[in-house]
Amino acid sequence: MTKFMMALALAVACTPALAQKKMYRCGNIFQERPCEGPKADAGKATPAAAAGDPQKDAMSKREEKENKIREAKCESYNSELDEIRNHLKTATSDSVKDQLQRRQREMDIRVGRECKKG
Repeated sequence: MTKFMMALALAVACTPALAQKKMYRCGNIFQERPCEGPKADAGKATPAAAAGDPQKDAMSKREEKENKIREAKCESYNSELDEIRNHLKTATSDSVKDQLQRRQREMDIRVGRECKKG
């Protein structure tokens, strides 16, 4: 009877250890199966990523985005400056002309500062 009780106690003690499943961490997620390896699209990587420098690739993408944003802003500034010039041609009152000329100078400075090439 004592042997049976010892075997039973041993079996009960070992059950939680055997029931534990191995957990894998994949990024911020824990799961029971290992993370998937590289995807099939990995073969279509950019030359910078293929060269093994993802930091340069990320930096060039960021610069490209910043350039697009800057170009859009400069386009907007130039169209606003054109509108100001058109309003100056048709302005009748001196106070309106003064305000438009002041705004034109501000926009010229902004375009010169933020829209330089190079």
